[in-house]
Amino acid sequence: MASGFSGRIPTPRLLLRDRLKPNTLTPSAFQQEVSLSTKQRLAKAKKLSLPQIVQPQDKHESSHHKFLAAEPEQSSFQPCPPEVVFQNYTPGEVYEVPVVLRNRDKVPHLVKVTLESSPYFHLVGPNDVCRKVPPGLYAIVRILFTSGQNKDYFHKLLCTTEREEFIVPIRAIGPRAILDFPDQLDFSTCPVKYSSEKTLLVRNVGNRVARYQLSTQSPFSVIPATGTLDVGGAMQVTVEFQPLKTGDHSGSLVVHYDTGEETHTSLHGRAVDVPIRLGRNTVSLKKTYIGMSNRATVRIHNQSDITARFQWKAVDTEEEEHQLELRQYPRIFRQQKEKLYDFLKERGVDITCREHLALLTHSFQSEVAKIREDGILFHDDVFSLEPKEGEIRPNCSAEVSVFFKPQEARVYKRAVYCDISGREKRMPLLLTGEGLGPRLHFQFEELNIGEVFVRVTHRYEAVLFNNGPIEAPFKLIPPSTAMGSCFTFQPQEGIVAPSTLQAISVSFCPTILGQFEEEFCFDVSESPEPVTFTIRGYVMGPTFHFDVSALDFGDVSFGFPRTLNCCLFNTSLTPISFQLYIPGDGLGEPSIDSSTQIRKCSSQSWRKEAQGLRRPREFDIRPCRGTVRALGSQDIKVTLCSNTVGEYKLQLVLDVDDVGEKVLAVPLTARCVVPSLRVLNPVVKFGYCFLKTCYDEKLTLVNDSDFPGCYCLLPQEEAAAWCSSRAPTGIIEAHSSVEIPIAFEAQSLGECSITAEVAVFGRAGSPLKIQFECIGQGPVVYVHPREINFGSIPVLEDCFQTLHLANQCHLPATFRVEMAGKDSCWRIEPSNGVISPKSEMSVTVIANLNDTVKFREKVKVFIENSYMTIISLQAVGIGTTIVTDKPLIPKLDLKSHLSFTPCYFHFKVTNRGRRVHRLYWNTEGFRTRWRRDRAPALGGTKSKGASPMPRPGSPVFRLWPPQVDLMPGQSADMVLEGRSSTAQEVKERLLCHALVGKERTKKQIMQVDVTCNFICPVLQMSSRAITFYVVKEPNDVLTQHYKPFSLKNTSPLPVSIVLDLEQPFLICNVDWQPLPADSKPITLDVGEELHLCIQFNPAYEKNLHSRVAKRVLRVRFMEHPREEKITVRGEVHFPNLHLQAKAVDFGCIINDTEQVLHMEMTNCSPLPVEYRWSFLADSLANTITFIPPPPKFKPQSSKKKGVFPRRYSKTGSVDEPTETPETMQGSAPEDPAQEDSAQEDSAQEDSYEGDPAHKDPAHEDPAHEDSAQQDSDQEDSAQEDSDQEPADAEDSLEKEVLSSTPGESRSPVRMRGLSQFSETEHPNVTMPQVFDIMPLWGTLQPGESQKVTFTFFGHANIIARATALCRVEGGPSYEVVLSGQASCPSYRLDVEEIDWGLQVFNKVLKAGITLRNNGVMKFTYVVQDSSTKPLPGVPVVVPRKGSIAPGKKRVLKVSYLPEKAGAFRRTFQVQVAHLEPAEIVLKGETIFPGVTKCLPRMLKEEKILEEEEENPEKEEKESDESSVAMESLVESLMESLIVTAEQQASVQHLPRGSSAEGLPQQHPGSGGRGGRVIPTWEIGGVAAVLPPSKLPLLVASPCSIL
Repeated sequence: MASGFSGRIPTPRLLLRDRLKPNTLTPSAFQQEVSLSTKQRLAKAKKLSLPQIVQPQDKHESSHHKFLAAEPEQSSFQPCPPEVVFQNYTPGEVYEVPVVLRNRDKVPHLVKVTLESSPYFHLVGPNDVCRKVPPGLYAIVRILFTSGQNKDYFHKLLCTTEREEFIVPIRAIGPRAILDFPDQLDFSTCPVKYSSEKTLLVRNVGNRVARYQLSTQSPFSVIPATGTLDVGGAMQVTVEFQPLKTGDHSGSLVVHYDTGEETHTSLHGRAVDVPIRLGRNTVSLKKTYIGMSNRATVRIHNQSDITARFQWKAVDTEEEEHQLELRQYPRIFRQQKEKLYDFLKERGVDITCREHLALLTHSFQSEVAKIREDGILFHDDVFSLEPKEGEIRPNCSAEVSVFFKPQEARVYKRAVYCDISGREKRMPLLLTGEGLGPRLHFQFEELNIGEVFVRVTHRYEAVLFNNGPIEAPFKLIPPSTAMGSCFTFQPQEGIVAPSTLQAISVSFCPTILGQFEEEFCFDVSESPEPVTFTIRGYVMGPTFHFDVSALDFGDVSFGFPRTLNCCLFNTSLTPISFQLYIPGDGLGEPSIDSSTQIRKCSSQSWRKEAQGLRRPREFDIRPCRGTVRALGSQDIKVTLCSNTVGEYKLQLVLDVDDVGEKVLAVPLTARCVVPSLRVLNPVVKFGYCFLKTCYDEKLTLVNDSDFPGCYCLLPQEEAAAWCSSRAPTGIIEAHSSVEIPIAFEAQSLGECSITAEVAVFGRAGSPLKIQFECIGQGPVVYVHPREINFGSIPVLEDCFQTLHLANQCHLPATFRVEMAGKDSCWRIEPSNGVISPKSEMSVTVIANLNDTVKFREKVKVFIENSYMTIISLQAVGIGTTIVTDKPLIPKLDLKSHLSFTPCYFHFKVTNRGRRVHRLYWNTEGFRTRWRRDRAPALGGTKSKGASPMPRPGSPVFRLWPPQVDLMPGQSADMVLEGRSSTAQEVKERLLCHALVGKERTKKQIMQVDVTCNFICPVLQMSSRAITFYVVKEPNDVLTQHYKPFSLKNTSPLPVSIVLDLEQPFLICNVDWQPLPADSKPITLDVGEELHLCIQFNPAYEKNLHSRVAKRVLRVRFMEHPREEKITVRGEVHFPNLHLQAKAVDFGCIINDTEQVLHMEMTNCSPLPVEYRWSFLADSLANTITFIPPPPKFKPQSSKKKGVFPRRYSKTGSVDEPTETPETMQGSAPEDPAQEDSAQEDSAQEDSYEGDPAHKDPAHEDPAHEDSAQQDSDQEDSAQEDSDQEPADAEDSLEKEVLSSTPGESRSPVRMRGLSQFSETEHPNVTMPQVFDIMPLWGTLQPGESQKVTFTFFGHANIIARATALCRVEGGPSYEVVLSGQASCPSYRLDVEEIDWGLQVFNKVLKAGITLRNNGVMKFTYVVQDSSTKPLPGVPVVVPRKGSIAPGKKRVLKVSYLPEKAGAFRRTFQVQVAHLEPAEIVLKGETIFPGVTKCLPRMLKEEKILEEEEENPEKEEKESDESSVAMESLVESLMESLIVTAEQQASVQHLPRGSSAEGLPQQHPGSGGRGGRVIPTWEIGGVAAVLPPSKLPLLVASPCSIL
């Protein structure tokens, strides 16, 4: 072994971890530390830090000391050294280092030191042993180290206390590289913004190749940054100092070794400004025209010893420059994007590809890097500096040119800044200059044009002159006034060269009269004010006149037009636009002239004088408007057509545009008259006239006036005769006459006189009247034969006879024929008409009889305007009057029809006769009688009343109703129904018989042959099964899938089908549009094919679980019960997992232990699954609570429960009835004092009832104890049933719970760290400190399985529940409920001492002890010092061992046989789990009995005890069941047996069968099979009969009777 260490350990100063500063070693200190040996390094370790707690225990129950000195977050032990280091060791040798663990607390603590197995590190002494360390003292642990080779080793020493777990690191340091950097490097004073360098020569003085990395902070930098240096090698390192601000600067040069060590070299420097300045601070440039430039200079003086580099900047500070750079980035990105897109479009490349986007990003980053590298120099469109950057040698000057190029006519000011080496702040320079615009003006600014005519174009010229050195662009500003819009300038815009002229043409065409003055403005580019030009003058109007002074029309006839002419002359030099009108003329429609009036023949148009609501327009001027050229004329025509009788005095008015209204007027006069007309022959006589025969005559009309007239023969309105004319209107000239042709027609018989009227156009009075007179007469017609006999004819059929009408005059005869009676069976065709003159006409008499009897009738023949003739008719009817509305006789073919569906043929039977008919229907060859109360359903196959299938031997077709009564004219609906369950062709004959009227004999009236072909519907389907298979990748989007499906009707009948398919499938048309949900049935014709699509929505559920949807597409026929089924299946696969259980229940474990459960996780999807476990962040789902520790066991005094008083002491007390939940719930204490005492005892026992959150299940209401046990049993059975379900069932996952309950097939449980502490404080633990999951993430291939490990850390008295969430990428999240509880066993004994009092010797004494589990975990117990066989003086306890569930209890039956008479005291112990055993004391006193028993059947105590040991639980159950009955029996015996102590002493033993007092006697009649004897006891004169089964109880406990 290497050199040992002294037993004296230095006492270092204690430091907390949070007060330690980083260990910054200088190169020399690092070299010195590495050169130390292990012993030297241990002796040097004076500063200590508290170890880091890796696993806080927080088990306050594990210690009896409640007040601790150490803070909860600090360790109670201080290790020295805090880290065990071995260095500069020799391979193969053994080194030892002691570790001192000092107790910092004020109470003693247990500490356990554990060192995991290692070939290099060993622990001296036993490993994993607890040591108790008093407060302030320490325990020493020694560690041995043996190396195989010279390299680094790492290990750890685990120290565990009741409060925490902490680690003491152990490491062995191998060879190290050492670079001999200086501890400090000083740059002294250096210019600001200037680079100063120092070069160091560095060697590797260590024993290992140096792999290093150098780093420092701004404004320092180092080259190279990384590298490798061999042992003994040397290299150069350059350190640069470039400060940006003045003042002192400090930094650190850090050397990082690959072995983890670091050294720090201190760097220091001071930055100052040097003498550098500008020649002047302001530069003012001369005035400059726009587009021209000017120049000035400024100098920079460098009076320092360094080469200064300068740049001209636009801003004062670097911060503002950085902001300016940021504002330029969008513009640069937009420019680069446009350039790249233009280039790619020229090449025809898709500009949306990611590669092109990457190219754009690279281009943008290159431009940004260029800006950052070069900086933003000063740039301006007006001012520019040359050069913008450069260098100035020491003690030299540089000249900078300033250029000024204005763009607008205004004053410019700019500030630029010179950024130069050696100066911290930039030097400002102010630049000023003024820009001048062009010089442009008119040669004359005003123009007076004098007097001009309106609407005459005048032209002028203006001149623009440019007297400046630059071009002058100009543009006319459009005028805004009405007069200004009359001017036109050419050109309106242009450019005037320097020192040149520009002529502008001005055109003026005025439209407004009067004086004017207009100002026009021309805008000059880059000039602040426009150039103005003013024009003023006066506009005059034209001159004109008519060639007549007035217009006189004289007398004019009403409705006859007259025209006058005149001329308008223009005497001015400008054309005029005129308008003529007469103000007094009417405003209505144009007046009506005679030529228009004679074309109207209605009375209304001739009787009314006014033709409208407004006065007509009677004058016509042509033209009424126009234009007269300069010095020209225009002819005017004025026409008057008067419709107003009277005189006219008006004016012809002239309006001239742009001059005025009513500028000239000409007078106008006229008079309108109506001529007087008369009739030459006012009375006309025609004599005798045939009716409706036209007669011609002429009427003479005379005009005696000087004016022409217009007349009209008005239409005649009387009905006696008609009067008309082919020329009713006309014009009659002055002093002339006209003849009007007249047509006359008589309309009625006898004398007739009518009046006709002649109207004159314009006449206000009544028209002229003419009288017409005549005598009218009618035609003569002969009718034959006068009688017609039809004979016997079929009923309801038409039979014909002819009737002749002869017209014997030359006029047409109008006739009308009708029957004399009502509702006649005869009719005439035609019933009316016209007989031509001198001709004959025949009419047909039709007979249609409605009964089989004899009929008579008369016919009336009416001749218009003549006499009536009567004809007699006679006929007899044969046949039947029953008819159908559809063809039925003799054969009815119903074609094809679907089987299983009733075939209906509806028709109506009507009684067209006059008598009642009773009809009977039957099928030929069948005698089946149809019930009248069962009619067929008319609504189809779905009706409830549809008749069933016909039975064998019955007809296929049935007629409903089979019997019907029809009144005359009544109809009945008949239904022919046929139904067949098989496809076949059916032929049957139906017969109809009838009873007519009062007849009593039926006769056949109809016979129908019915034929029908019954078939089944057939559909041809494209597929019988449709399957969708969807695999959802994590980045995919679920879309709807479609598959085609077609149906074809191959049956000979059209069918109506209904398609039914449930979600997530839909039936769509070929365009993928879903069919309406309430769509009507689809009808398919014969051979028609229906093309559909089946839509599958894989996202029909919103979760990400793999699922399979199985549905059936049902095709139902509306006409047939047959149904077609097509299987539709849709599979959607997500990345899914199958977990063995949905909950992991750790149950209840012992405090401060941990339990591990394993659960299998399988990838049940066709996709790789990436999963990740985490805890659900939900305060409701994750709960951590602590229950208070169970109360300690305290022995109770004999005054309370568990003590047997002498008056209750008895042998065989084990048979006493125990208190059941029913008795506890049903019984109530009678004494209030006893009730209070019972409540106090209950309060002591149920100490947990005050806290509902921590309520112990063992202390719940006893009434619910059995029900809770039953529920628990049901849950266990349900769990067993769920385990038997298939593993892939979804419901089984919800029911499975991974539990640690023994007996279930689960993964093995590994326990460690068992500790027993009575009280601890509740720690502030987090969920990861209670539960752990391994692995946390991973990937499973399809079908692959993996075990997931769940660990529960049982902190003291904890109840934890958490939800673990397994998130699957692209899939669902699975929740696993983790629950667990930790506690210590807790129990309670109801008695600790049993006092039997005075008992009979050599009798077995019995008692019961109740052992109750007050905790929340199951425990086992063992009874010590107890015999398994009944021996005198040794107590026997049954059962001796067992287990008790939480909240349950077990009655321990104690039996004791005294070994001798007198007082006795015995003890035995009950060991519960690992707790200290409890001692039970048995005591009492035995005496010799004064009474002995003689029974027919003896029970041996040994046999009883053996049976009790063999079946303790069975005996306990039987005891509980019989306790109530036995207690009532004993109470009745105690009331009947009153025995004093003296009487008991006098009782003597008698032989069997004796009749002495007190001995058992055979009960009368008790002699039975096997010689059974029922003993009878007589004590104190009272006899009691007990059966043999109850006798041992009474004999074994005689004291109870006393």
